[in-house]
Amino acid sequence: MTPIAKLNGVGPSLAEVLQANGLPSVEAVAAAKPDTLMQIPRIGRLRATKLIAEARKVAGNPKTSKTTAQGSDDTPVAANGSEARATKEQLSSALAAAEAARVAAEAKAAKAKAKAKKAAKQAETLAAEFAAAKEKAKAKAKKVKAKAKAAIEKEKAKAKAILDAKASEPAKKKAGSKKAAKPTGGKARKKAKK
Repeated sequence: MTPIAKLNGVGPSLAEVLQANGLPSVEAVAAAKPDTLMQIPRIGRLRATKLIAEARKVAGNPKTSKTTAQGSDDTPVAANGSEARATKEQLSSALAAAEAARVAAEAKAAKAKAKAKKAAKQAETLAAEFAAAKEKAKAKAKKVKAKAKAAIEKEKAKAKAILDAKASEPAKKKAGSKKAAKPTGGKARKKAKK
């Protein structure tokens, strides 16, 4: 009897669990059915079939657990076809698992594609909103700038008018003051005192 720990894919903890469930050797695992192994925790249908196949290889060739180049263990031997049926069941369950994984991957990819499409649409909407807001801000800034420019021109015109008014006023005052000017010099004071 080959110890269960020599089976490829079986560590110390799984070996203990298998021994506790009545499978103490590699030969016992090779003779077991997948349903028996599936009752053990952490062993599903796929792992059970792999363990049984590996156990049959090890039981057929006690020196090594690797497959031989001839591969004679893969052919069904039983006359009643139970081995072939078990292999077909294993194959169909493996195919079903692969198909389920493919469908799940396709669904995940479709979901990711829809999410990416939604994100792209949202980004496009945000870009359009940003462009509209930018144009609105530009127009508002242009309007404010024009208003400010008009106010500046108005103030400049006012300042020019005031300066022009002041410039013409002194000329009038100077002209009027020359005619009515009283002498303020020293001789004029002396004359006024006499």
